[in-house]
Amino acid sequence: MNKSGQSVIEFSAEQVTEHSTAKINRVVLKKQSRQLTTDTVIVEQPLQITLVWYDNPEKTQQTNTQVFSITMRTPGNDKQLILGLLMSEGVIESLTDIVEIAANSTETNDNLWEVNLRRGVVPELSSLDRYQMTYSSCGLCGTTSLKSLELKNPPVLSEQKSTLSVNDILLMPNIMRKQQSIFKLTGGSHAAALFHGDKLLDLREDIGRHNAVDKLFGALLESKSLKNNKADTDVLACVVSGRVSFEIVQKTVMAGVALLIAVGAPSDLAITAAKRFNLTLIGFTSEDGFNVYHGEWRLLGQGV
Repeated sequence: MNKSGQSVIEFSAEQVTEHSTAKINRVVLKKQSRQLTTDTVIVEQPLQITLVWYDNPEKTQQTNTQVFSITMRTPGNDKQLILGLLMSEGVIESLTDIVEIAANSTETNDNLWEVNLRRGVVPELSSLDRYQMTYSSCGLCGTTSLKSLELKNPPVLSEQKSTLSVNDILLMPNIMRKQQSIFKLTGGSHAAALFHGDKLLDLREDIGRHNAVDKLFGALLESKSLKNNKADTDVLACVVSGRVSFEIVQKTVMAGVALLIAVGAPSDLAITAAKRFNLTLIGFTSEDGFNVYHGEWRLLGQGV
């Protein structure tokens, strides 16, 4: 329970899977030495998401099938990644919009996934540039505009004041870093974490920043329907290990989470979007301080 008596969603971060890292041979060269050793590296594999839906709910047999996205990701938490992506793109609002989501049983690496949408849920694909490869450093290329986010009908973020203390924010990067198990092994992953106060509720890692956020919010959607239990998200903060681009703001807004905290810098479009959708955006967070780009009034003892 939080101070206002609201129930807070409980999570536990998942461990490294056997498919998320790999062992490789390497040569370590120094000024006076050469050594052949092994290294642990992060895995990068393509994930193809195919949507299946009914154009006409009255016709029982007629379905449409369309590849929605191909993205490079680190295997693991794939279902949650897909859920988070579909939610951030406005394709679904809750788990009830999906009949089934599963990997292709004939694909040994589980790289092909199919999502069957409930009758009456028809994805609006004409406004999405989702038919080309999306690389791990790219995110939602071609769709980063305020207008596209407005068309997704994002939830109105809570205007509850004084939900998070400055001291809690200062602690978050170190708390998150200590739980980044894939990063400890490989040095090659980004992380996204969900906090209530200084308590870490959940954490996801991936080679792509946007994928880590999708996995995190997909887990949140899987645990509770954001649409029907929005009050639980009012007191939560999303923390990311790197910089903040527009796509990270979009995903946070679509999840109904009102505080986004980054270890790195935000882009100008990310700041503009935070102001447009009333998101508290914080960057350059360390144990010594941070920058608030919008929404200082959500911090305990700040604002009016």
